[in-house]
Amino acid sequence: MKKLFLTFPILLLILSACGSQYDPEIEQVIELENEHLSDIGDDVNLTRDTTNFYVYADGGYVEIRYDNSAGEEQQAVYEEVDEDNYERHDGMPEEAENLTREYEEENK
Repeated sequence: MKKLFLTFPILLLILSACGSQYDPEIEQVIELENEHLSDIGDDVNLTRDTTNFYVYADGGYVEIRYDNSAGEEQQAVYEEVDEDNYERHDGMPEEAENLTREYEEENK
């Protein structure tokens, strides 16, 4: 019985440290959205802790939501056009509107 009580917390720790299978896509979207914000003169520096993410189509679409420097919620959707290359949309593209959310991470 003692082994069970020791094994469970260790297993839980290992599982929580693994992260999401979509970590590379999410990190790339943060970088791309920060570049976009810099280009339009918004001084917000997004981090994973300040944004919400929703992933569709096995990482083919990554939606990001955050508050801009004026405190208004913003949404962008990044569509993977080929490996590690994304196209930014201000909202969900029509062809993706009915996709089922496969992963969500809400941090804000």
